Amino acid sequence: MATTINLERLVGRCVLSPRGKSIGYIEEIRAEKDGHDLVITEFHIGIYAAFERLSAFAIGAAVLDAFRLRRDGGFYRIPWDKIDISNPIKPRLLCPMDDLARMKGSPGQSQDQKKFRKSRAKR
Repeated sequence: MATTINLERLVGRCVLSPRGKSIGYIEEIRAEKDGHDLVITEFHIGIYAAFERLSAFAIGAAVLDAFRLRRDGGFYRIPWDKIDISNPIKPRLLCPMDDLARMKGSPGQSQDQKKFRKSRAKR
């Protein structure tokens, strides 16, 4: 039987690792239509996910770069079945941190944009 949860109760919640350590906040939830229902496909976690939600990834990344605050691990795409949301107040990761795929580059960033960023960084 499917579980119904109001999404507004999840967005902004801190996700805990299996060891109880914070890995970031749910900033975006992706879903697909399945008949009359919407089914969650993945959660986006971390500071870069917040920029993605605001459609300001490039600006946010530039600000973080300017202050040398950009770091790895700031953006996770987690499949729906890897987070326990039975307690929406304290969502918990169901897999080891090593299993998470860190998102590379910005969402929707083309290969040309990635090459441009690399060539610009070499200057």
